[in-house]
Amino acid sequence: MNMRLATAAWKIRPARRDSSYFAHFYDLVSEAHDEGASVLVVPELHVLELLPIVPDLSIRNVAKYLAQYAEAVESWIKRISDSSGMIIVGGSHFKETPDGIKNVCAIGVPGRELTFNEKNKLTVYERQVWDIQEGAGLAALPNHLGVTVCYDCEFPESGRALAEAGTLVQCVPSWTETKRGFQRVRWCCQARAVENQVFVVQSSLVGELGYEPVPHTYGSAAIIAPSVEPFPVNPILRETAVNEEGVVYADLDLELISEARSSGEVANWKDRSASSWELIGGPAEPYQPWSPDQPVDPLS
Repeated sequence: MNMRLATAAWKIRPARRDSSYFAHFYDLVSEAHDEGASVLVVPELHVLELLPIVPDLSIRNVAKYLAQYAEAVESWIKRISDSSGMIIVGGSHFKETPDGIKNVCAIGVPGRELTFNEKNKLTVYERQVWDIQEGAGLAALPNHLGVTVCYDCEFPESGRALAEAGTLVQCVPSWTETKRGFQRVRWCCQARAVENQVFVVQSSLVGELGYEPVPHTYGSAAIIAPSVEPFPVNPILRETAVNEEGVVYADLDLELISEARSSGEVANWKDRSASSWELIGGPAEPYQPWSPDQPVDPLS
C-alpha cells in the first residue's frame, strides 16, 4: 500500500478575524491537495493564531476562550476533508467536554464522521495555567494511521499501543516553544520509529505572538522512517526549514515496513517481547564511591 503523505509547519499569522485563520488553514490544505497528498497532518493548537482577536485576554482564560471555536473548527475539517478527498489529521484544538476542557485532535476521513483523539498526558503549563483535563485512550484510524498529540509521543507505551493495533504511520501534531522542547519531541519521534519500526510524522506550530502563551516557538515538520534497511541511512525523509512555514511530502510504501521487520539487520519489532526486563536479585546496593584511602585486598 502506498500513501502520499504531507505534513505542515504552520507559522502563526496573527489573526484579526476568524476568517483569516480559516483562510490560512485552507492555504495549507490546498497546497497539500495540489501536490496529490492523500493525508495531511497539521500541528497542535493552531487555534492559538486566533488570540490576537482579543489581545487583552488573561492567559488563564485562553483555553476557555478558544474552546468556543471547537464546533467551527470541527465542521471545517469535516467539510474540507469531504470536498478534497484527503484524510486531515487536524492537529488539535480546545474542546469543552463533560469532564472539562480538553486538548483534542479531530481527524477528518472523507465520507465519514469525524474521529477524535484526546491528548492523554498534559504538560505542567496545560494543567496549572489552563486547567485543562487529561484525555483517555487512542483513536482507531483507517489506513494504518494513528495519532499521539505532542507530549504523548514521549511515552513509549503510546506508540507501542498504536503499533500493536496495526498502526504503521504514527502522526504527532506538536507545538514546542524552545529548542529543548522540540528536541524532546523529535528525538522521541525517532525513538518510536526505531522501536516499533513504523513511520512517524511530526507537524509543528511555529512563529510567535510576542507574548504569552506564544512568546516564541521552535520547530520543524518532518517525515521519519525506521533507521534500518531498506530505508535511507538518513531516516528523516523530508523536513521543513526550522521555524519556517512549509509543507513537505513523501510517498510512503507501507509494505517496506513488513520487509524491514522481517529481514532488516535488526528486529526491534519482532524482539519486543522476547525478554524479561525484571531485575534479578532485588534492588542493587547503593553505590559507594571509591576512595584512595580505602584499603585494597590484593587477593580480591
